Amino acid sequence: MKVTEIFYRNKYWYVVAIHENDKRIELIKNNVLSKWSSTYRQWVFPKNEEARKFLKSIAKQPKRSVTFLILKGNRLRITCHPTQKGIEYIKSLSYYHYNSEYKHWTIPYTETIVVKLELLLKDGFIIDYIDKRKTKPKRSTKSTMLEEHHRKCPSIVIDKLKALRYSASTIKTYSNFLSIFFTYHYAYQPQEITNEMIRSYLRYLIQEREISESYQNQMINAIKFYYEKVLGGKQQTYFIDRPKKSKPLPIVLSQKETILLLKSISNLKHKTILTVIYSCGLRVSEIINLKLSSIYFEENKIHIVAGKGKKDRYVTIANRTKKLIQIYLKEYAPEYYLIEGQRGGKYTASSIQKFLKKQSYSIGISKNVTPHTLRHSFATHLLEKGISLRYIQYILGHESSKTTEIYTHITNTGIENIKNPIDDFDFD
Repeated sequence: MKVTEIFYRNKYWYVVAIHENDKRIELIKNNVLSKWSSTYRQWVFPKNEEARKFLKSIAKQPKRSVTFLILKGNRLRITCHPTQKGIEYIKSLSYYHYNSEYKHWTIPYTETIVVKLELLLKDGFIIDYIDKRKTKPKRSTKSTMLEEHHRKCPSIVIDKLKALRYSASTIKTYSNFLSIFFTYHYAYQPQEITNEMIRSYLRYLIQEREISESYQNQMINAIKFYYEKVLGGKQQTYFIDRPKKSKPLPIVLSQKETILLLKSISNLKHKTILTVIYSCGLRVSEIINLKLSSIYFEENKIHIVAGKGKKDRYVTIANRTKKLIQIYLKEYAPEYYLIEGQRGGKYTASSIQKFLKKQSYSIGISKNVTPHTLRHSFATHLLEKGISLRYIQYILGHESSKTTEIYTHITNTGIENIKNPIDDFDFD
């Protein structure tokens, strides 16, 4: 609404220019001082104090109430037409999306973005939020990004990782994390990113994205690798304290649950996989990389080549396991690896995880069972049978005995024989 002053027919008037859809037109029509001017095709008021006060009272545009939806994946749906400055800000984000069919925007839902957006819209809107998420998960660190902002991990990083003999999983992890890091700083070349920008980014991940301890450590390691190993820079701490790793006790199956699980599997290949993992205490990466040439049946042992930390070790094969492997070899006749896919080549870790979880659920085991659960269970059962921690450490391939000692917190052997001191009290 715009008010101007004119001199017409020997009198001063206020001329009101207002949009036809503005709700304040009804207030103007109902005011006793207002008149419609066919000459100016606008509403006019005589210039006096009463008219001035009225026009001043309605001059400010009433705020429109709008509702923003907080969606799964921590996305915010903007259901109104933002101001021009609001649109410019939305378009400056790497993760915005506009739905042309329903005329709404979606952007990441973070504290910084919401505060900025509310400042830009405060003069025109009253904003309400409806949280459509069933739960309040930690804010995701992943989001759909604009294609033009996406940055791949530099090939020089992958070449360096391969040259230093890093594992395939580490190469994948570092390259993914560096891609996310460089995409965040899409307006800069990697060499232009300062230490302060790195520290700011890490604070953003911790405070707003609420990343896990593991994610934080992996991101720091990836960034340090690039700037220290690839670019040859000096070692940096970035003044961001690394989190202390939480030390939850591993999930283990009881011996009865393990027997129930292995007995319930009818698929010979699946049964062989889980039996070897459990009875040899293998990691999932070790079972899928196990070559036929590394199995010595006459000596009842398996050679684990370049396990975690690139360390070799030998593990013994139980008689029951050896017989099962021999039956499996006659049935499937793998060519190179003990466990191969339908078309040859390595079996995948994800396939093992899927059928193990499905099988555990089908027989009523409510624990979150993974391939590593079988390894933990094997170690715990050995300890319960009185096997020395030193031998268990070697079988599992632990570099430090402190890693193996965690199983002493799980086993129940001997605990049932401890007499609680309260049983000696007489206070009935």
